[in-house]
Amino acid sequence: MEAVCLKCGDLGFIEAIVFCNKCQACALHRYCLDGPVIFTDDVIWFCEDCEPNPVVSYSLNQSTLLSSKNTNSSNLANNAILSQRKLDYCVTRLQKSQQQNKKKNEEKQKKGKLNSVLVAETKVLLSDSRCSTEVEYPQCNINHEQENNSKIYCGTVPTDAENSNMGPKSVQISQVTATDDLITLDIPVDAQPISDPIWRGDLLFCNKTIGLLAHLSSLASPKVREETELFPEVLSADLPPRSAVWPNSFKKEGPTDKSIALYFFPKDKRLSIKAFDMLVDDIIRTEAAIRVLTKNAMLLMFPSTLLPIQHQKFQTKYYLWGVFKKKQTSKEK
Repeated sequence: MEAVCLKCGDLGFIEAIVFCNKCQACALHRYCLDGPVIFTDDVIWFCEDCEPNPVVSYSLNQSTLLSSKNTNSSNLANNAILSQRKLDYCVTRLQKSQQQNKKKNEEKQKKGKLNSVLVAETKVLLSDSRCSTEVEYPQCNINHEQENNSKIYCGTVPTDAENSNMGPKSVQISQVTATDDLITLDIPVDAQPISDPIWRGDLLFCNKTIGLLAHLSSLASPKVREETELFPEVLSADLPPRSAVWPNSFKKEGPTDKSIALYFFPKDKRLSIKAFDMLVDDIIRTEAAIRVLTKNAMLLMFPSTLLPIQHQKFQTKYYLWGVFKKKQTSKEK
């Protein structure tokens, strides 16, 4: 016969049936026992007939119970320690992250302040440079005797304003030096071109005409301006050998950007530009010069290949530059 629980009177779950530890006849469900329900460990239970105490009692294996309690308490302690460690770790990470973010924000603020200062200084510099829109022409204090002894008066080279992005700079003269046939300016700055051309006209040579623009140098002497303003609309020129008209001062040290009185560029027309490039190439190839007799002096033009390498090209092209030389008298000839 199947065992039936003495308490609930039902068959219930067979695997939950516990028999009396003494008679092995009476049965009771584990979940019908008083106290906690135990399904894993052995249960010691006595029926009313086998137990002198009329109250149904049961007990667990004391060693199992003690070991289970010890295990549970140690597990709880370990879990508490791990939880505390995790909490401390999270708090530490959070504090470090906040400190790093704070440092980054401070660095960004410093960079922002520095950038604002740099922008302000740049604006000041740009405004200062824009204010200097006019060039102070050097005033050459040369006495009458030095003027008679010098055969060339010249200034420095202007670049073509229509083709140049550089504005003129204010220049102060420190010293003027007179040599045997050339007056040079001892100035610690490079020459710059005057923006507007001082002369527009044509160059006539060998029955050919080329449109030219003449630009003063920012370091040109006042005499250069005075003589250039007297140019006619058409300049008649010849092409002598360079060696025949090369100034003596150039033979010693060679010309520099401060030796140039005028820059010459073609007019903004295709035919003029093409003819100008061909003229420059011919002068370079034949080692010739261009000579023009003006009202009070003689204008000599040379190719830019004779200048120092940093001044030889303008917008990747060679150009012409000129100096003035005193006209030779009949006695000097």
